[in-house]
Amino acid sequence: MLEVDDDSRLGSEILLGGKRYGASDVPDDDRIATFYETAVAYLSRHGIHRYEISNFARPGFESAHNLKYWHSEPYLGFGADAHSFDGVNRWQNVETAQKYVDRWQRGESPRAESSRPDPVEEKFFVGLRLSEGVQPDASDWVRFGPAFERHLSSGMMESANGRLRLTSRGIMVSNEIFEDFLAA
Repeated sequence: MLEVDDDSRLGSEILLGGKRYGASDVPDDDRIATFYETAVAYLSRHGIHRYEISNFARPGFESAHNLKYWHSEPYLGFGADAHSFDGVNRWQNVETAQKYVDRWQRGESPRAESSRPDPVEEKFFVGLRLSEGVQPDASDWVRFGPAFERHLSSGMMESANGRLRLTSRGIMVSNEIFEDFLAA
């Protein structure tokens, strides 16, 4: 879906109710959702299926690069504002190119932030982005059972072959659903 960063010129202009940069032409959330659903249906009719909330491909042509993120596999990012994951820890480099170069020249690490995510939370926060969903185990049901049941009964998630995944409706409110797995 279309998201405009509040820190961008366009985002600031939208927040101010202005017209510069085409701010007044940015569609509202309902229209954006309609555009998204129309695109999903069109692509599907042409054999291009959604394999992740915002990624589409013909079967066998999914991005191996993007799937590394959603399967929680290690990856390294180089440069300003790049993100990395070693399988346990996540980190982000400083945001600007100038700060990145300055640190590099001083022999310092360009890392700005590091975190060690909870692997169980991560399993659902990241894995539910995929159309294939995730396979919860018994301990996941103990920890997240109420959230699973709530989203299953509301039609935001579905269960098939032991896997849980977001429905089309659930994808539209995925960020709110993901919060349940970070707060549980």
